[in-house]
Amino acid sequence: MQTKIRTYENFIRNIVNSIVQRIDFNTILSFRSTIKTKLKFESDNGWQFLTSSLDIIGDSQEAITEYINNNDYSDIYNAGEKYLKLYGVLSAIYIQQQAILELVRLFKVNGLKKIQSEFKNLTITDLRHYISAHPINYENNNGEKCSFKVARYSLWDKGNIIVRNQENRPTTYNLNDAINEYMKVAENKMEEISRKIVSTIYSTAKVKQQELIGNIENIKNSN
Repeated sequence: MQTKIRTYENFIRNIVNSIVQRIDFNTILSFRSTIKTKLKFESDNGWQFLTSSLDIIGDSQEAITEYINNNDYSDIYNAGEKYLKLYGVLSAIYIQQQAILELVRLFKVNGLKKIQSEFKNLTITDLRHYISAHPINYENNNGEKCSFKVARYSLWDKGNIIVRNQENRPTTYNLNDAINEYMKVAENKMEEISRKIVSTIYSTAKVKQQELIGNIENIKNSN
């Protein structure tokens, strides 16, 4: 089943593609400057960042969905494979965060700093920093260098993972809950981006705007 994030991604793609299809390439001097004007970008490079961001959101969601749908690895005895899946889902979520933030910048969605803070304060972001990005050079809020490690035996505990700090103090995290928490925030941000795109691009086409807002509502309320 397609996730809401993928549905929002395709919704944005369809809007962009419909605009591109209406461009008369025989009369324009530069595609990048033309699409910049039509999509209200600040830079001619906006198109590259848009397409890269949408690809990253879609591709990373495939990895995240695979983990969610097949996260019972109790029958896997190879620790390397377990680490690979753990590192993979944490990295996939983080790069998706960054791609969503890039869409927020491109389409000038209000509250960039607030959105950045929401992502930063998620448990899954902490786990990414502790486990797959900065396990031996994490800096806390006081600028102190810290280290973290996964308790190996916890890799076989379905859903839960134990992380020990430099003082060997353990903290238990439910990885499934952390992913679900992230997904809700990411879905909300993709909705905000979609609404901003519609209000910006179709500001003078009220009938089309209302039709697309209805489509967003359908995505939001879908199971």
